[in-house]
Amino acid sequence: MKKRSLFIIDGQNDFMDISGAALPVKGAAEDMEKLSNWAVPNIEQFDKIYLTQDSHHYLDIAHPDWWQDASGNVVAPFTLITHADIMAGKYTPRLYYKRSVAYVKALEDNGEYLHFIWPPHCLMGTWGHNFYDAVFNIILAAEKAKKWPNFITKGSNPFTEHFGAFRANVEDSNDWSTQLDQNLIASLMDCDEVFIAGEARSHCVANSLRQLVQEVPSLAPKLVVLTDCMSDVPGLPAAFYDGVQALYDDAKAKGVRFETTTTYKF
Repeated sequence: MKKRSLFIIDGQNDFMDISGAALPVKGAAEDMEKLSNWAVPNIEQFDKIYLTQDSHHYLDIAHPDWWQDASGNVVAPFTLITHADIMAGKYTPRLYYKRSVAYVKALEDNGEYLHFIWPPHCLMGTWGHNFYDAVFNIILAAEKAKKWPNFITKGSNPFTEHFGAFRANVEDSNDWSTQLDQNLIASLMDCDEVFIAGEARSHCVANSLRQLVQEVPSLAPKLVVLTDCMSDVPGLPAAFYDGVQALYDDAKAKGVRFETTTTYKF
């Protein structure tokens, strides 16, 4: 029998398109319901269950209060900030100026997603930080089957984004939680198949997949992306989504498989 793992990325309330969510992704609730309806009756097929949990402070480099515009106003959510913008005085960090500027430049130099301001979301201790009910049903089924899930928190360092599950966008040499998680990667290497689902396809799923393919190319043929259990953050420029698709196309070229909950057969 194959050793399979289910890797669920950020199935949290704040990303669901439900009332009260801070950063709703259209289609996310249906994605997680679909995943739950597939995973729960097949829970015995999985040796390991992994769940990432976006975990932020209110005061975070990717949240509005960290920044101000040229008039001294707090920067609005969904604002793109580039290094050139900062040098031109269009946007300015309100605190940790040198570190913040260096961070934005590092993102650009390293080919990471450009710096983007989000509504405060997945704040630790809030309802939005909790897993969505359908995702909790998977957790409960795993526990009842004596398959204790592995919980992976990411994003609690306020100086860097942490889209991907395996390292922060810019690692902090003084904070192990931002650095490449070799133990997590090694645990996946022990599997024959790793099913990936979650939110959002355009951000945390895409970056998690990219990190795996870049860091451990030999793992790519073991990865199975469930395309009907993830959705994109809406409303961004078309060129951004083209870049996201390029990440998925590269993963496919390197051996990653793409399935749905209806096409995959155990």
